[in-house]
Amino acid sequence: MQMSSYRKRKSKINSVGGKNTKPGSYTNEEDALIIKLYDQYMGETNKWKIIAVKLYRGHKSIRERYVNHLDPTIDRSDFTNEEKNEINNLQNNPEYFRKWAEIAKRISVNRKQGRRTELQVKNYWNSKDRTQKRKNKRSYERIHNIMNINHIVN
Repeated sequence: MQMSSYRKRKSKINSVGGKNTKPGSYTNEEDALIIKLYDQYMGETNKWKIIAVKLYRGHKSIRERYVNHLDPTIDRSDFTNEEKNEINNLQNNPEYFRKWAEIAKRISVNRKQGRRTELQVKNYWNSKDRTQKRKNKRSYERIHNIMNINHIVN
């Protein structure tokens, strides 16, 4: 009886310029280098790929790191009540439902302080949603305990 051959799946290896990319978190030195290289290659159409080769990271990862964390135009202050209301209204609109980038663009249009990122908007909404779900669950449990359904059934 002959056993079938077992083939191991090769893990996907990310590479930039033929070299493996670094996994894991970005260091402060890498963040500083991304900012410096972004300023240097700002006008280039393929700037993220150029920066990626120099840092041995993926170009999508580098772009995401800059756009969501390192860009100096990001406003990190708490959302204003007007922004919260606009996020709530847009999120309830089927055209914008869970389109975080579009919502972030809309609320950033006329801001003087800087722009909001899609991650900020998504995190705000998910936090609000989670809090609301917890509140509703507690409310149900409180009503259930008040009514004490076991006495009604027996």
